[in-house]
Amino acid sequence: MILLEKLLAGLEVTVRPFAVCDVRGTSHLTLDASEFATVHYTLAGSGLVRVAGAPPVEARPYSFIIVPPGMAHRIEPVEGGSPLAPVDPDAAPLPAGLERHAVGSGGHGVIVACGTVRVTYHATTDLFDYLDGPIAESFTDDAPIRAAIAALFAELADPRAGTAAFAEAVMKQCLVVLLRRHCEGGECRVPWLSTLEDPRLAAALEAMLDTPEAPHTVEKLATIAAMSRSAFAQHFTLAFGRPPMELLKELRLRRAAQILKTSEAPVKSVAQAAGYTSRSYFSRAFKAFYGIDPAAYRAS
Repeated sequence: MILLEKLLAGLEVTVRPFAVCDVRGTSHLTLDASEFATVHYTLAGSGLVRVAGAPPVEARPYSFIIVPPGMAHRIEPVEGGSPLAPVDPDAAPLPAGLERHAVGSGGHGVIVACGTVRVTYHATTDLFDYLDGPIAESFTDDAPIRAAIAALFAELADPRAGTAAFAEAVMKQCLVVLLRRHCEGGECRVPWLSTLEDPRLAAALEAMLDTPEAPHTVEKLATIAAMSRSAFAQHFTLAFGRPPMELLKELRLRRAAQILKTSEAPVKSVAQAAGYTSRSYFSRAFKAFYGIDPAAYRAS
């Protein structure tokens, strides 16, 4: 069964460059949809992060906000908010090496560190791909995490040997705390984690994640989950927003992409390792998903 410990231990994190977003007065800053999740960490002031179709999320000092991949959003100050002031008067100033984006003017607004991260489970699917809106947690009561984030920004502002590894380790620490609190709060909206609430679905998901190349069928997965075929298909689709075999197909193709990037194995062998018995069928499925055939994907 997938336990939270196992899932969090299997996370692989890639951190992209961060920037400081300074939004003042009645202005707002719009961020385009990204292929990876966007992280916002509030440094000062108060504001809102708005995503179409989802409730706004408050951006207050020490709040850590995740916006799912593919969602354009905007940052705006809270009207009539308190004047801007450093979150921690005794803290060192934010490193000058970070890129800065400033809009608006005045003494009221919100200052947020913004960046993108890719968070995958064993290099397969992105943890936040199926999230229906932003999630946020406050680190107000967690001085060690705040100190780690400050060290992260200092490192990103002056990159050197080992910066990527340092950033990934700190960001994973932050995400573990955020996800743990998110699930303990009683409303776990991350599909991968919501399965923990139903050990039957967790058992089936574990089988899919650990061995996507196995000859899984809905019937076999339902048996693992100790559910009828129809009940399993219904509950799984409700949790993930897609049928189990559709998710399995994506897991297989992502595993194939990982093998193509990290080995020189022939495409036929890659197809077999991903659970495909036909190379031609695998190539068609791969191109439909990635927009490029396996050989060209490896070459690129």
